Amino acid sequence: MKLKLLVLFAFLVPGQAFAFCSEPYARLTTPTAPGSFNKPDVPYCLSSYKFSGSHTCDQWEIDSYKREIERYVDNLQTYVDEAYAVAKVASNYADEVQAYAECEAKEVSSQHQ
Repeated sequence: MKLKLLVLFAFLVPGQAFAFCSEPYARLTTPTAPGSFNKPDVPYCLSSYKFSGSHTCDQWEIDSYKREIERYVDNLQTYVDEAYAVAKVASNYADEVQAYAECEAKEVSSQHQ
């Protein structure tokens, strides 16, 4: 008997009466950019290259410099990827905020009908 009354009550009450608006939550931590102080320094043996077109570097110095540049570029790409991920979370949060506000507005307006 109680179950029948509960089912009947559920059909008679407007649908918004049982709505629950869940307040959105997002935890955002922005990534840290690799600072320019992390940028590889050009080896001294390359300092005359732009004037003379030749250098006095050993091959290991050139290889080491190339690896440092690759590592720096990889760090920059990681920073970009992390920033895009944060932006996606922020965008989803904004969508959830809008849905929450609409839900709350509907709930408040349905209370006075």
